[in-house]
Amino acid sequence: PAAPTQTPAEGCAAGAADGYHWICAAAVAANPADPRLRRLYAISLQKAGRYEQALREYAKVADLSPARFQAHYELGWMLAFVRRYDDAVAPLQRAARLRPRHVGVHRALTISFAMLKQPARALQTALAGARLGDRIAMYDAARHYRHGLGVPKDPRRALHWLERAASAGHVKAMDDLARVYLHGELGEKPDDKRAEYWANRGLEARR
Repeated sequence: PAAPTQTPAEGCAAGAADGYHWICAAAVAANPADPRLRRLYAISLQKAGRYEQALREYAKVADLSPARFQAHYELGWMLAFVRRYDDAVAPLQRAARLRPRHVGVHRALTISFAMLKQPARALQTALAGARLGDRIAMYDAARHYRHGLGVPKDPRRALHWLERAASAGHVKAMDDLARVYLHGELGEKPDDKRAEYWANRGLEARR
């Protein structure tokens, strides 16, 4: 609870991360147009497991801050968290327009499109993240090209992104490359030295 000398706004700032939503509710009631307080209120509700109420507050924050990346990103993320992927797409896309080099928003969009069974759109967002250097997005791109998810199978591009992901530290990509060179997959001939190299890299990464 807020200390006796604290204002509701100060108590909200201090207690939002611990789920003290009742303090934040009082702060918002006194300052309903303050997006910072509404965001803290949303966080406090989320921490308390009151997800639907939190969503309503995140949506109000986005309405109050139409040009703020964080407002749309957090709304989209929260919608995806409660598996409302279809609703998550619009705020995440808006966030991506506001900050196109933010890796997290591309990851969230890739997950949303994958869960909506829209592999072509998932590939496009994965590629956006991969080009920014995100090893998870690189691995996702490799998987799409390897298995023909939303795009014709392309072993060359699959190998390209698999190697990029492995070189960037993606352990599963290292394992996959070891098998590629061991068995001669993705258009490559068997190569025991390369297979051993990537197998050892995977072991070292796990240690």
